[in-house]
Amino acid sequence: MLSRLRAGSTFRDACALAGINWSVWKRWRKAVEVEGKHLDNPDAEALVIAAREAHSAATADLMMHITAAAPEDWKAAAWAVEYRQSSALRASQQRRAYHEARISKAEADKAAAGQQTPTVVIELPASLVRPREAT
Repeated sequence: MLSRLRAGSTFRDACALAGINWSVWKRWRKAVEVEGKHLDNPDAEALVIAAREAHSAATADLMMHITAAAPEDWKAAAWAVEYRQSSALRASQQRRAYHEARISKAEADKAAAGQQTPTVVIELPASLVRPREAT
C-alpha cells in the first residue's frame, strides 16, 4: 500500500490493491487522524500514520514537478494554483452542504409534525451591503 501511495495513487486505489476494505480504512483513519485514538491493532495504526506520510511525500513530489514545469507551461501554474485553493474550497462546500442538510431535515421534521418553520429576516447595516453591479 505504501509503495502505491508513494507512486501517487489515491488512498482508495491503494487500499483496493492492498486488499483493505475502504470502510475499514476510513474508520481507521478517522480514529487515528481525526479523533486521536489508538487502534486495537498497532500495525493498522502504524499503517495509517505511514500512509499519511507516504501520500504527503508523493503530493509534495508531484507539486515540485508541476512547479518546475510552470515557467514553460502556464497550464501547470494554473493547475497548481487551483489545486492549492481547491482543498479549502472543498472543505467550505462540505461544511455548507452539511449545515444545509441539517436545516432541511429540521424543517422537514417540523413540517411532518405540523409545526410551522419561522421565517428569519436579518437586517444588515448599509456598511456591510455591497451594491449590486448592473448586468
